[in-house]
Formats: sequence, structure tokens, C-alpha cells
Amino acid sequence: MISQQYPFGYGEVYLERELRHFAEKFDEILLYPLSRSKNKRNLPTNVSINEMFCNRSFRVNKKYAIKKLLPAIQIISQEIKSAYQGIDYLKANRKEFLAQLIMSYELADLFFDSFKKQIVNADVKYYSVWLDEGALVMSLLKRSRRIGSFVFRLHGYDLYDNRREGNYMPFRVFCFKQASKIFVVSKRGAEYTRSLNICPEKVLSNYSGLDDHGFTNQFNGKIRLVSCSNLIQLKRVHLIIDVLGRIKIPVTWKHFGDGIAYSELEKRAKKLPSNVNWSFEGRLSYENLMETYSKEHWTCFLHMSESEGLPLALVEAMSFGIPVVACDVGGVSEIISNDEGLLLDKNPNLDHVVEFISNLYKNAVFRSMKSKASRLKFENDFEAVKNYKFFVNQVMDT
Repeated sequence: MISQQYPFGYGEVYLERELRHFAEKFDEILLYPLSRSKNKRNLPTNVSINEMFCNRSFRVNKKYAIKKLLPAIQIISQEIKSAYQGIDYLKANRKEFLAQLIMSYELADLFFDSFKKQIVNADVKYYSVWLDEGALVMSLLKRSRRIGSFVFRLHGYDLYDNRREGNYMPFRVFCFKQASKIFVVSKRGAEYTRSLNICPEKVLSNYSGLDDHGFTNQFNGKIRLVSCSNLIQLKRVHLIIDVLGRIKIPVTWKHFGDGIAYSELEKRAKKLPSNVNWSFEGRLSYENLMETYSKEHWTCFLHMSESEGLPLALVEAMSFGIPVVACDVGGVSEIISNDEGLLLDKNPNLDHVVEFISNLYKNAVFRSMKSKASRLKFENDFEAVKNYKFFVNQVMDT
């Protein structure tokens, strides 16, 4: 398995759950993160880490480049012919992509050499968590017939062209053709992927799953709003602050997460009226965040992102019975409708949000209905055991 950074850092939280289910089915799991940071999370006992990619060089080996130049040019040429869009960007930067490809060839050799003695006569499965360098390495090994098959997942950043520089998803055509199965974390994302008409028969949708911490949300008579995301422009946390500026009764808001937009958002929040009690709580571990959702009484979860894959932050809140307000982008409409909360346009009318929060505060029947519907949606579509059982079985069948 190749991850972006897990078990290092704080991201890819869903892999903690995925790995538990994989660990129950496989004798041994070799995990290769592409990069590392100081924080390291615990792993099942039969999962071992290889930091080979973390220590790699980002310079092209000239002797190696000579050997791989012709096949690399062939792959780049096929990309130019078949890429969905971003062709001009690809042509203008073909030298950089060629260098990336040659370095990936070398990584593929090192990757395979790191475990080839262990897999003689073994039933081995290969999984890249993203369409990234990991998928490219596995594609090169598949093309050279050193591995039989592999799968990868698509999320958001590695799915939608408009999320990438130049509207080009690097080596998507090549990786799609080499992979056995392509899993997408949302149905809308799977529809988009099939519409590219690159091996559409390989595309499967499968939601990530969450553990059940219980239906604990209760109303304590006060408006308590919560949000959780990176503090970056894409997440549009400033729209939450604009909503708070329109609410006239006392309200508490806490945001969990950090990022480069913190200082700007803090300045905006300082201008909020005195009836708003607000705080930026920084990044919490997954366990501490779940404890916060369980023990504190939240009226509503707010999420104003302008682009998404399938944001599990919404599902995390809903699993406790917290109603959600979010914009209809990416796979958000697969998580909530106006039954479980409030589904807004991509460019939302903020007065609708204020009205919704007011109704949650004033109307006990309305509040109870939204809370129970949120919990039911989690139980039906996003419970971990059911979703990961399907996913793990699909990987085992490749």
C-alpha cells in the first residue's frame, strides 16, 4: 500500500479505519508513505512501514534517464493524445513531466526490489491510496509485468481537473489503463470519472466508512455551532463568519483545523458583534475531535467549501446526530439533503443559513427531525464495517 503520508502527520484519517479491516484479512501489510513528518500514529501489529519514498532524491539520474528515455517519451506522447483537458499545459511542461516519469521509473525499481524476495509464491495485492506518484509507480510495474494487478482510489484533489494546475491530472490516462479497478469515494465522482471515457468499466464507487461513536447529540438551550476544515481559501470559512455577523441572538462558534488563512480569518472574526462567542481551536487528533462531538452539545455543523470530493467531516458530525449545513459541490449532496440539514447552492444565500439556525433554536420538532435524519443517514450509508467489508473484498478479488 502506498499512501501520501500516513501514518505520519494528521491527514488520511480514514486509513486508520481501512487498515484495521485490511489487517483482519491479510497476513502482512507493507505500507509505503510518500513523505513523512514528526507525528506518527499507531498501526495494527501486522502492518510495517517502509520509508523508502520519504528518502528519495528529487534529481534525475542521467545514466538511468538514458535507459528509460524512449519508453518515457512514448507514455508522454500517449498522454498528449488522450488527456481529457489541459493539453496545452502538458505540452508546455512536457520536460518536467518527462523528468517526473523517469524518476518514477527508478522508484518503481527500488520499490519492487524492497519486497520481491518476500513475495515469491505469495498472493500479493497492490493498492495506491491516491492517483499520485504511488499509482504511477504501480502502473510502471504493471506495464513491465513485474506485478499482476493493482487498484487505486480517487478522492477530490486527484479526481477533478479544475483542482489541478493547468486543469491537467498527471498521467491519468496511463494509470487508468494499467489499473485493474478504480475506486471513487462518491457516486458523483464516479459519474464524472466514467464521463472521461477512459476505461469506464473499471470505475467503482464506494463510500469511506466511519466508526459508530453513538447518537449523543442533545440540545441544551443554546446555539452552539461547529465547523472543521483546513483554514484555506477553498474551504471559504469566511462565509461562516459572515453568517455569524447576521445572527442577532447569543451564539457560540468553534472551528477545528488550521492553515495559511488563519491570520486573515482571525482578523475578520474579531469584528464580529459581542453576541458571538468564537474561537479557533486548532487541529485536534481524530480521537479528541470525536470526544468533543460526543460530549459538547452542538446545534449545527457548518461547511461552506467551494469544492469537495466526499467530505467525511460532514458524516463525522452527522454520526452524532448533528444537523449539517453545506454547499452542493462534489459529493456533498450524497451526504446531506434538506432532510438531514440544509443543502445550499455553490454560491449560497447566507440569509437561508441564518433562518435555518433560527429554526433549530426555536422549533424542537424541526430540530429533532433534522438530528434523527442525520444519524439515520450515517447508519444507512457510511457505517465503517459495511463499507470497508465491500472495499476489502473488491481488492482481494483483483
